[in-house]
Amino acid sequence: MMSAFQQTEQAHQLEYLKRPCFEGLTGFHDRAFQFLPDYAHWNLAEPIREKARDLFNHPEPEHEIHWHTYASHGCSSQACCVNFLLPMADKPDMLSLWVDHVLGLQGAKVVPIETRSGTDWSLAFEWFPPTDYLNEANKKGIRPRGSNSTSVDAALQFDYNGEHHLLLIEWKYIEKYGSTRTAKDIAGDPTRDKRYSNIWKRPHGPIRSDTSLKLQDFYLNPWYQLLRQQMLAYHAENDPFSGFDRATVLHISPGGNDALKRVNGAAFQDCEGSNLFEAFRNLLDPQLSDRFRSITTEAAFAPLAGWPEADWLPWLRDRYPNLFAMQAMEHNR
Repeated sequence: MMSAFQQTEQAHQLEYLKRPCFEGLTGFHDRAFQFLPDYAHWNLAEPIREKARDLFNHPEPEHEIHWHTYASHGCSSQACCVNFLLPMADKPDMLSLWVDHVLGLQGAKVVPIETRSGTDWSLAFEWFPPTDYLNEANKKGIRPRGSNSTSVDAALQFDYNGEHHLLLIEWKYIEKYGSTRTAKDIAGDPTRDKRYSNIWKRPHGPIRSDTSLKLQDFYLNPWYQLLRQQMLAYHAENDPFSGFDRATVLHISPGGNDALKRVNGAAFQDCEGSNLFEAFRNLLDPQLSDRFRSITTEAAFAPLAGWPEADWLPWLRDRYPNLFAMQAMEHNR
């Protein structure tokens, strides 16, 4: 059953896509809120469509960035993430100010994180570290970006107080998760055990050593995704060859998506914390609890209203008005 937030957002996106400029572009699988394959790029703001194509495409297939299956859906979290963040991907000075805001710093300096087709980008999408810390490469040693391996929706690197930082960004929009797993999903547990059993918990992983939870408890989403991304951050920070002194996961989601923040799964009901994000942070080793941050979408992008160069803000407010309706500055640090 759809949550109240999902119903509200889908209704808005459906109404938005009824505008004359989208006539004949939607209706994939008879869904009025999903673009036809040839017009999927129309789910992005017009000024960034070509930029997104240049960034995601690559002449070498193993370096191509994959779009999610439902990236053409009006409520796609990947499209939402790209619409908010891609306009800053080639603006390191603006990104630096944004990092200062979301992390509560002063003086962060964002530096390019990758070069694609001869262009330096200060923000990468569907990113993972070069090293396969989570043992997820296929038989050919390949991890596709955006599918069949652990990545984050976006990532950047910055210098601050003499240290080199990695910021891994996970983006949510209308997602919500159940409390049970399917038999098909459970069938993959032996592979998960083989990959993660030695890297998830202290002293070789981020989860506190005194937890009574088993690794298998974390195979329920969103706990599974939270754990894998936190393991990426932990092992990138602890790898002496990575170049990172500190790696942090930043989780961005709408303040109104209460269903997402609900603590799901029987094994997690006794965890300390008023919501999913607090509970997960409390499961980290106390020395690492500040390596996971969460912030509402509203709070994360509130400063754009005072930045004249944020010329895509009016479009964002038109496309996602409910993500600007609550300008509550809720930082869960």
